[in-house]
Amino acid sequence: MKSEPTQEARPLRFFPLDYASMLGFLAYSSTMTATPICLVAISRELSLSLSQAGALEAARGVLIIATLLVSGFIGAKFGKARALGWSSLVLGGGMVCYSFAPTYGALLMALALMGLGGGVVEALINPLVQELHPRDSGRYLNLINAFWSIGILITVLVTGDLLSRDVSWRTIMGGLGGLSFVSGFSFLLLRRAGPIRERQSMGDVFKEKRLILGSSRFWLFAWMMFLVGASEGAFTYWSASLIQLQHGGQPRAAGIGVALFATGMLLARLLYGWIVPQSRLWSLLFGSAVFGTGISVAMPLLSSLGQVYAGLFLAGVAVACFWPSLQAYAVDRLGFQPTGVFILLSCGGVLGFAFVPWAMGAVGDRFGLVSSFWMVPVFFVALAVSLSVERKGV
Repeated sequence: MKSEPTQEARPLRFFPLDYASMLGFLAYSSTMTATPICLVAISRELSLSLSQAGALEAARGVLIIATLLVSGFIGAKFGKARALGWSSLVLGGGMVCYSFAPTYGALLMALALMGLGGGVVEALINPLVQELHPRDSGRYLNLINAFWSIGILITVLVTGDLLSRDVSWRTIMGGLGGLSFVSGFSFLLLRRAGPIRERQSMGDVFKEKRLILGSSRFWLFAWMMFLVGASEGAFTYWSASLIQLQHGGQPRAAGIGVALFATGMLLARLLYGWIVPQSRLWSLLFGSAVFGTGISVAMPLLSSLGQVYAGLFLAGVAVACFWPSLQAYAVDRLGFQPTGVFILLSCGGVLGFAFVPWAMGAVGDRFGLVSSFWMVPVFFVALAVSLSVERKGV
């Protein structure tokens, strides 16, 4: 059964755990963004190829997906806020280990720890927000997911500037681990604040996931989440390297480029969360996919750094609504218990986010990094087509 979407935008009301979720997204995105900005420095120190560098994100993505699959049981057993708190502490510990890693193998082991912590954070923040605001989740998800973009914005600007000042990437990673510790403690301290629903039994969680996986419409949404993750991951992971390797930019210039991408995402998410009601989510998603197609086709053709900056800002606007709005729209269309839908759809999104860095790196090793960006329009076109198919019914 499909729930009726909210027709009018209601006044916004935030709970204490909303603010913890904002901080959680800020800390989580900083851990995801630090590697792309530091990638050139890491590759030079440890002598990595483009495909090896891309495999770092793929390795973390595999661990995140594995953790996502059991996160529903973790949330049911301990409660979402408590699970988010402890997982954020694990994520921070992984970042500290990452900062001391002496070899490529040690980096992968640290990323495994980060994947374990990050998988639960990825899985449970949006369901927590959904539980806090079940009647108008699309708006709150866009607004709170804006703090993912804020985390990217702050991280890339500060990290790019610090690298240009010859601050070690290891120092930066350790510092960001501390931010994850702060996020973890905020969830633990505020876990009893807010109208959180009662926990599910393990049997209910398993039954609900089995029902979701049996839905053909769910698999269409999972495919779309893969495309969403791929389109966002392409720009998030490789934009900084593109600026440095193809346009001769310094780390500070690379940070500015990714910051403009994050700014586009941030402003668009704030706008959508403020004015777009639940009933308009499909139109927002489809329009963004069409707009993103045009921007991504232009990106490999841009010749100056200023043009790349403008393209990245517009790309951020294009992908801004995808992750939160598609999940909120899917909950309405599928009619299943939201937490299971969020977690299983996130597996598709993370898989896309992890696949693209490796795939683009492999193409970049053979044909050049600019050529790898021709993969991106395919994701936007496929998303627009898939949205049209879903709208007509499957």
